[in-house]
Amino acid sequence: MIALQLLQMDILKEKMKQDDRYTLATGELGAHRLSILNKVHKPYTEFLLQRVGLEAGMVVADIGCGTGNVSNWLAQQVGDNGSVFGVDISAEQLEQARKNAKVEGLSNVTFSLGSAYATGLPLESFDLVYCRFLLMHLTQPTDALNQMQSLLKPGGILVCEEADFSCTFCDPPSRAYERCFELFMTISDIRGQHFRLGATLYRFFMDVGLANSEVCLFQPVVLHQDNKRLIDLSLFEAVDALIEAGITTPQEIDQTITQIRALAADEKTVFGIPRVTQVWARK
Repeated sequence: MIALQLLQMDILKEKMKQDDRYTLATGELGAHRLSILNKVHKPYTEFLLQRVGLEAGMVVADIGCGTGNVSNWLAQQVGDNGSVFGVDISAEQLEQARKNAKVEGLSNVTFSLGSAYATGLPLESFDLVYCRFLLMHLTQPTDALNQMQSLLKPGGILVCEEADFSCTFCDPPSRAYERCFELFMTISDIRGQHFRLGATLYRFFMDVGLANSEVCLFQPVVLHQDNKRLIDLSLFEAVDALIEAGITTPQEIDQTITQIRALAADEKTVFGIPRVTQVWARK
């Protein structure tokens, strides 16, 4: 039985090799989850970008910009004399990003369709290039890092934030919470993606020639129900991918989501969400 299961896993891995599909929902369907994610991570991201030297007048690229939460904040920081270019492979994400920029009255941010491997942006044109939770979804993260590095002007700064899904906790401990992240790491392994990438992000920078990199770690801890919903919403959006891969069942997913929602509603329960590695380097 074990040999058969291993064979089936090998077949799945071969079938889904080089699979850069985004596991979660995009566009309007994923906007609420992304707004919670941004609320949780916003303080750490903003501190990082200010720490590395973000200032008015800069030309900035946000790769894998999603619904534009960070892009629009960057546009506010660089001001009228600066500009921000957000790139994403999803037209649905970009539609939301443009709507959000319009609501905020921003005229110095532009969103365009492109991949992390071929952004469509002009080379050596940016003072700062940024991505958050992008490389972990890719099968060739170093290729994307090389592409982002090529966008920088000499002396420009590359800044990346990536998560490690193997570093989470729930207190009191919960098997449902553990199972959620087991499922995410399994689908990542099957697809050849990197949901543990935070632990190796510094090494990836070194591999592409950014030897003067700096690194920092942090792990958000969420207490209140509105933020803790990030976990069950993420699992709910991944249902189709997880079931397609054959690593869970609708019954297990329903049970796991129900249990995590109950934990989220319990103010005595603490969620330690995936640890994040921040790495930055000057070209």
